[in-house]
Amino acid sequence: MQKFKFKDLLPAFILALICGICVFLLAGTYSITKTKIDEQEEAAAQERKLTIFPDADSFEALEYSDEIKNELTEKNILPDEVFTAKAKDGSVLGYIFVTSGFGYAGTIETTTGIDTDGRIVMVIATAASDTPKLGKEVEGRPFLDGFTGLSTDKEIVLNQDVAAVSGATISSRAATGCINRALEAYTLFKERGLIG
Repeated sequence: MQKFKFKDLLPAFILALICGICVFLLAGTYSITKTKIDEQEEAAAQERKLTIFPDADSFEALEYSDEIKNELTEKNILPDEVFTAKAKDGSVLGYIFVTSGFGYAGTIETTTGIDTDGRIVMVIATAASDTPKLGKEVEGRPFLDGFTGLSTDKEIVLNQDVAAVSGATISSRAATGCINRALEAYTLFKERGLIG
């Protein structure tokens, strides 16, 4: 029987030490950059809202009860965020619904602006992790401008109301689904008297 020697474990200890140092450095880098990344994401979100409602002075998060949240969840239309766009005089310009879904190869997030008459003002989509030249094409204005002016009264049907991006049908369907969830949530909020 071979006798156990400490030097046989030395490579494993060195490897464990190197891994520990790497984890520590990665954690440190993450904590340093996380705040900056969060600030950049918040600034980009604010820019999207102002692009949709350039005359808005403020965007107030819409508050709603757990009961409404549960109803939205049951219907699978719970938005990620909802904001009321207000002018300087306090009048409501419209509403912003942020919704997300999975496209061809990554998450697609849509920011949908709806005016007080229940019409889509503009949609902005981000598909940062989707396939370049395919799924990311849903970020383009040719596709998104097709939603402008459509009503919240009915579900938007891809290739009937809006043309899908050629070669990116899955991502087009995902983006349209996100927008339809925003429209359904808008309708529910209106029925419950949470928005005018």
